[in-house]
Amino acid sequence: MRRISLLVQKYASLLVAMSIVLSIVGGLFAMRLTLQSNLAELLPDSFESVKALSRIKSELGGVGNLRVVIESSEYAEKIRFAEALEQRLAGASTVNYIDYKNAIGFYQRNGLLLLSLDELHDLRSTLLDRISSEKQRLNPLMVDDLFSFDDDGNDTNEPQALDALSDLEDEYSELEPKEYYVNADSSVMVLKVIPSETSTSLSFVARLLDEVRAAVDEVGPQNYAQDMVVYYGGNFKNRLDEYDVIKDDIVGTAVYGLGGVFLLILLYFRRLMPALLITMTLLFSLTWTFGLTYLVLGSLNTITGFLFVILFGLGIDYGIHAFARYAEERRTGLPFNVAIDNMICHTGKALTTTALTTSAAFFSLTLMDFKGFSDLGFISGVGILFALAAMVIVLPSQIMLLEKYSLLKLSPGNGKAKSRIGGRFPLPRPILTFSLLLTIGAAYAISLVAFEYDFTNLRAITEERKLVGEKTKGVFRLSESPAVVLADSSDEIPGIVDAVTRIIENVDDDSPTVSAVRSVASLIPSNQTEKLEVIREMRSLVDREADGVFTGKDRERLERFRGYLAVDEPFSWDDFPDKDKQQFVNKRGEIGNFVFIYPKVALRNGKNAIDFRDDVGILTTASGKVYHASSSNIILADMLTVLLSEGKWAVALTLAVVFFVVLLDFRSLRAALLVLSPLVLGILWVTLVMYIFEIKWNLFNIVVIPSVIGIGVDNGVHIFHRYSEEGQGSLMHVLRNTGVAILMTTLTTMVGYSGLTVAHHPGLNSIGKLALVGIGLTFLTAVVVLPALLQFAEERTSRVSKENAE
Repeated sequence: MRRISLLVQKYASLLVAMSIVLSIVGGLFAMRLTLQSNLAELLPDSFESVKALSRIKSELGGVGNLRVVIESSEYAEKIRFAEALEQRLAGASTVNYIDYKNAIGFYQRNGLLLLSLDELHDLRSTLLDRISSEKQRLNPLMVDDLFSFDDDGNDTNEPQALDALSDLEDEYSELEPKEYYVNADSSVMVLKVIPSETSTSLSFVARLLDEVRAAVDEVGPQNYAQDMVVYYGGNFKNRLDEYDVIKDDIVGTAVYGLGGVFLLILLYFRRLMPALLITMTLLFSLTWTFGLTYLVLGSLNTITGFLFVILFGLGIDYGIHAFARYAEERRTGLPFNVAIDNMICHTGKALTTTALTTSAAFFSLTLMDFKGFSDLGFISGVGILFALAAMVIVLPSQIMLLEKYSLLKLSPGNGKAKSRIGGRFPLPRPILTFSLLLTIGAAYAISLVAFEYDFTNLRAITEERKLVGEKTKGVFRLSESPAVVLADSSDEIPGIVDAVTRIIENVDDDSPTVSAVRSVASLIPSNQTEKLEVIREMRSLVDREADGVFTGKDRERLERFRGYLAVDEPFSWDDFPDKDKQQFVNKRGEIGNFVFIYPKVALRNGKNAIDFRDDVGILTTASGKVYHASSSNIILADMLTVLLSEGKWAVALTLAVVFFVVLLDFRSLRAALLVLSPLVLGILWVTLVMYIFEIKWNLFNIVVIPSVIGIGVDNGVHIFHRYSEEGQGSLMHVLRNTGVAILMTTLTTMVGYSGLTVAHHPGLNSIGKLALVGIGLTFLTAVVVLPALLQFAEERTSRVSKENAE
């Protein structure tokens, strides 16, 4: 520190000039940072699900669409509008193709061929049973059946006749989809725009949405029906909405946090120049931090995107401590060069200890796989060290220059230091007793705090997204978020399909997660000849046995069934509808080796996503070859698994690192335990607050606890250092001085986080709220519980000394 002091006093101008140049360079790099708002980006590339998804995207181009939701009471006009919009978007650079209707003619002709052979045999058995039972019912010799009555004496024969083929119809009715993608009452039609690129590029997504909106405006919904309204949805639109909400929240948080912190500094020093000086110095360090972040990480994620304002609130603490010490030295009448020396050599040393402790706690998180931890740890650790360097090198250098040209005028003091007013810390025993009771309650509550598995509660759900979800409910039979397996060749596809089919047919599974599996082989069944034989048998049975047997509604059902039985030859790939073939075509226009696995459960629930991942994430075929299925939901399931595992380790690791650094600093186990005890109590009390107010852990706020450990340890370090320096009987003096400074630094940190409490994104909002609770409680334990512990230990030592003396 003495060398740094001499360096600052000798080369102040050069150091300031260098810091400005580095800030310009760092700022230019920082401006290139992008924001990755996709939660799937929080897993490292080494995970099998991430590698599989990367291969799928490179081959398939991604799975997803932009939905144009058309609402109107005029059914025919919705169709005309969709047709016009399809023509308008034809040839658009951002559009691959448009999909809004099913090729029902194909399914009417070939629907039975899409059933499995077992399903066809079951259908034939059902048909035979219905014909036999109906013939038996019509036989006048069957007196018991002819005069069937229920318990109330009502004749039951006629209803049985009317419903004789209802079960049969249920078995094959699902073969024929609706002609258009409409909801139950046909008031809403969905047109899917399949993009030409993936949603990875937000600029492409924005361009796609702009083109589609322009096309909709040009075609004009009102030209077709006065009540026609158009909404936009789908995962491409949701991706952009999520990004916009997070970006707006980050900007709003930054403005709120920076303004609040600057106002606090202004109120604390009651002068504009110190506030501007400290703020400008810290901004230098932030440009260095995010410039390096760009070079190392390349981007920010949903969790690290807000760190600018948080690091501002944290880093400003060092500036407050440093400048306050300088002002205090000047008020005692010391010349500015001596005051600078004391500022660097004494306060700078204490700041270095706390900064190293905090940064070490954050850097320990870089060992985690979850990028929410590792990226946060790297950026925060670097930011703390750069803030320290700025406040012990750049800030004194600027003060030197300002003093040299008489631009920094501090009120001179009388040359005397303030007298020390000590005193006993009151009520140590009651405080410790109450703290023990709270800790027991926290120990009970810690295992009862739930985890938020519902992803929808953690996403930025816009009003339009919510509306689209309600209006399009039931439009699509299969999930729009299938898992995908990429085979190396077409020969491997049947083995993969068989492996998934075994999972579907597993009768021992009480909660099946797989609904269906689709592949090119599913489109073109290999056993169509055998199926046609069964269909011919059913057709012959109907022609030979069913005429004159069924009447009324059953007759109508039978005639519809005859239409399906008319198929007499197999179909080929060329016969299959183009739009249904598209999902199996790769980016080169060739038939790809894809297998799509559709979930039976809602994957917005994290537990369901984990179960689905466990079922299909790793597939082993009969040949023994292993395949990895992937999708954004499978990656989220992996991320949840990693997070739940690493969350506990992250807390334990940060505590261990902090303990080790504090132990090195004080070189006393007793001192280290005393310093860390209020921090541990504060963390435990956080879980008690969460239990009482029913706050859940989630993907976002789980990073708060390791952060609070890194931040909160400084409070105990500062108080214990000052107490050790002042000696016994000084606790009230320590709290009046160091305690007030800690209050100020805690407030600046809390102001930095408080901006997140008004964020629209639920995940960011939860970080802000839990951080305020954690920082507030660790401050409270540092200024109440730690002094109570020290006072209790002081009195116990004094009592033991007296007893020994007697």
